[in-house]
Amino acid sequence: MKKKNFYILSIVIFIFLIYGVARWNDFREKNLADLLDTSKIEKIYYNQLPIKDEMAAYNRQLTDGQSIQELITFLSLYKVKKIGDRDFVSEYPDEQFQFQLEYEDDRVTMPSIIERDVLLNDMYQYEITNGPVDFEWLEEFLERNGEEVSING
Repeated sequence: MKKKNFYILSIVIFIFLIYGVARWNDFREKNLADLLDTSKIEKIYYNQLPIKDEMAAYNRQLTDGQSIQELITFLSLYKVKKIGDRDFVSEYPDEQFQFQLEYEDDRVTMPSIIERDVLLNDMYQYEITNGPVDFEWLEEFLERNGEEVSING
């Protein structure tokens, strides 16, 4: 009986340890480019905010590999830390960037928003720990490198 209790207690402790490490990893500071899994991005769709129509499709895209790499390099300058579930009220509606990433393996991210000090990614909200984001650079970059999204896709 004592041996059985020891094994049960060992399993419970192991499960709590695994959970604790996973939770710590989830909430630790990360590089923004790593969080977005930028190594396999094939296309980036975007609209600049404020959004006037929540149902509007993206009207701009980045498909050129060199432009995508330049944007990834820019994003890699920022660190983020998960602060919880999406619970967002915009403080800078004119300084936001909304995007959707399309990956080589056919994954597509949910729309994400970068605002000066906040990133919304999937269902989570992150604090940009070394912000604010250089929105002026981002806006100029997208204006120079973005392409119109064709109606056929």
